[in-house]
Amino acid sequence: MDGQFRIGPCCFARDEEENRATHERHGLPWYGHPDSLEGWLAANAGDLDMVSLLTPSTDHAGQIVRLIERGIPVLTEKPPACSQAEVSAIRDAMARHPAVFARFVHNYSAYPLFRELVLRLEDGRIGKVHHVRLNMPSDGYARERVVGKPQVWRRSDPEVPMIMLDLGTHLHHLERMLIGPSPTRLMARMHQMVNTLGVIDHVEIWEERADGIRVSHWMSKAHLGIKNGLEVEVYGSDGALSWHQMDPDHLIETDINSNRTVVNRGTIRPEAARRDRFKAGHPTGFIDAFGSFYADLAEDFRAARGGGPGNRWICPMEQAFDGIAFLTAAARAHTTEGWVEA
Repeated sequence: MDGQFRIGPCCFARDEEENRATHERHGLPWYGHPDSLEGWLAANAGDLDMVSLLTPSTDHAGQIVRLIERGIPVLTEKPPACSQAEVSAIRDAMARHPAVFARFVHNYSAYPLFRELVLRLEDGRIGKVHHVRLNMPSDGYARERVVGKPQVWRRSDPEVPMIMLDLGTHLHHLERMLIGPSPTRLMARMHQMVNTLGVIDHVEIWEERADGIRVSHWMSKAHLGIKNGLEVEVYGSDGALSWHQMDPDHLIETDINSNRTVVNRGTIRPEAARRDRFKAGHPTGFIDAFGSFYADLAEDFRAARGGGPGNRWICPMEQAFDGIAFLTAAARAHTTEGWVEA
């Protein structure tokens, strides 16, 4: 969207016919069909600045390791791994090749009003934070008999339930953006509510952090009437801030008297609005957030190559590892029916 990247060699599918058709659909030159990831890398590594890895979650860890071992910068869709063992394998590869640029996609934090919320927290606008609520309900499994079953790799749960890898990784990332890291203990409850696959489709997690902040996470694919109900609420001693993805260009700020002010995108600071592509009144959205993320990524990548400071909105791969550890602890809390240190 912003002219920061040129799409080079791609592989869109294992099936050659589908791969070729996708190249044609996007107007991309045909480089031939690889027999494997290794074959593709052997043929194209010299033409790649970075690989964007958008394969099924269950394939990520092994592919990331292979890219790192070749010294190729990598951007992976969340999650980078599905278990602590896979995280360890990636960590080991990164330790052997510390210069390799590795990042992960979490585009929700690229919305201008979410960034304004973060900056207002840093300004102390609502005083000492004591409670954060992060919700991400949707209706994917509630409509299973209408829309059919999800991708094959989403039809079973690995060590960490797939819904947590899909949605919980986002919520953990947003929490870290909002209030930073802290030792924590947590409790969790998980359910199979509506799907016929036997997988978890509803999760609630409660955190008691060492810094005194309480955090609640709710993620679901079982609730009709909600397509993507991502919502962030932060409560402090002097006020509150809330943002809802379904109304992305407005932020609600509440003062000590519970007066609510609607903040619109036209009044936010340049740091939050720096990726705007058009003036306020023409709403931003999910695709814009992806574009903003990739523009920030390009800036971060150039800084990494040049030895300069990175982009503050792009997080290192280690933060994604922290998210997997957090969700693994939540799964353990559900199993043990007790509080777990994380």
